[in-house]
Order: sequence, then C-alpha cells, then structure tokens
Amino acid sequence: MGEPSVWTEAVEERPIDATGLTALEVRTHNGSIDFQSQPAGGSASVTITKKAGGVSQEDAEEAMAAINVFVEPAGNGKTQISWKWAVPKKARWSGDVSFAIRAPGNLQFDAETHNGAVSVAEVDGDVKVVSHNGKLKIQSSTGTLHAETHNGKVDATYAGPHVNLSTHNGEVSADLSRCGAVAGSITTHNGAVRVSVGENTSATLKCRSHNGGVDCDAPLAESHKAKGELSGKLGAGGRSLGVVTHNGSIRVKSTSG
Repeated sequence: MGEPSVWTEAVEERPIDATGLTALEVRTHNGSIDFQSQPAGGSASVTITKKAGGVSQEDAEEAMAAINVFVEPAGNGKTQISWKWAVPKKARWSGDVSFAIRAPGNLQFDAETHNGAVSVAEVDGDVKVVSHNGKLKIQSSTGTLHAETHNGKVDATYAGPHVNLSTHNGEVSADLSRCGAVAGSITTHNGAVRVSVGENTSATLKCRSHNGGVDCDAPLAESHKAKGELSGKLGAGGRSLGVVTHNGSIRVKSTSG
C-alpha cells in the first residue's frame, strides 16, 4: 500500500479532573508528551494535537476520524491519557498524537512514547519517562526518577534520593546539585555524561568510561583513579551512584564554592 502523502491536523483541549488527582499515566505511539506543573489546587487540562495521514484528503480525514483519544480516571487517584484506532487501521494510514498537559505537579507521572520527545517540569513525586526515539528533559524532586530513551539526549534536573537515567545513543546531563543523599545509575552507550553536584550531594561515586576520559572537580574521599575509572566518597558517601559510558567522556562538576 502507498505511504501517506496527505496529512490533516486537529487540536483540542480537554479538562482533567484534578480533584484527588495523585497520578498520571500517559501513552502515545508517535508524538511528544509535555507536562508543565501548575499551582497546587488549580485546574488541569490536556491539549491534544492529532495528525493523521492518508493517500488523499478524504483518506486522511477518515484516518483522523478513527483516532480515538481517552482521558479517563483509572481509580485510586490515577488518570490515564492515551489513544487508539477506533476501527481497524488501514495500512496506508498514519497517526501522530501529542499531549501537552497542565496540572498540579504533586503527583506520580508515568509517560511513554515510541517516537517523540518527553518534557516534564516540574513534578514533586515519582517520575518514569520512556521514549524509544526522542530526547528527554525532566525536572523533578523528592520522588524517584527513571528516564530512558533508546536514541536521544537525556537532560535531568533532580533533587530526590534515587535516579536512573539511560540512553543508547546520546549525551546525558544530570544536575544533582539540589540532591542530598542520592543513589542510582547514569548511563549511555554512545555519548558524553555531565553530572553536576552540590555541597550537600552525597553518594559513593563510581565512574567508568570504556573509551574516554573521566574528570571530577568535586572533592572525593577515599578516591581511586585508573584509566577510564574513578571512584570515591562524595560528601558523606552512602549508596552507589554509577556513572558509565561506553564511548564518551565523563565530567563530574561541583557547583559549590
């Protein structure tokens, strides 16, 4: 069947019931996800951008009509935002649905897209974001943070106790300067890693680059350095914070003093 040659687009906004809202789960196949925190106790909404492709204008409009978006409660304070084809998808159709969410940030946030970027600012709760192909940008605090993409840059500003950041192809930038005791892993297969730490950030730091240098200007106790490796106690020490790249450099930078 032919590839889509004609596209149509539609934008709509839907309210989200913020009463008792404690968690959001967002899923799309092709499209971006953007979350912007609003003041506590305020309203919540999602702007939905739908793009549908077909081999003719009529075909594209038929595909658009078949895109069914859901914004619905799932119990226990969770709201789910997703979409699916309302009828069997024709081989020549394509669909791209993006979500821009505005809601109070004191919640758990779980978002996944197959092809698209994810941006989150700012969440005070557990955050999990996954993209198969797309960059990730996250600001979060207090809860855990898991951010994973297969192809794209990861840029995180974080103040909580446990972080996992990973990409297969791309740079990773992690601002942990607001953290106290922190543990987890920061990894990429192909790309540089940049980590910022503050005067109160503490962990047992374990850095390793298979093909690249490791540099740290933060004070480390009981440090050990070898080719492509650096470890030591950052601040008061504590649990392990692993920083690994297969091809690229590692830079740990202190923001204090």
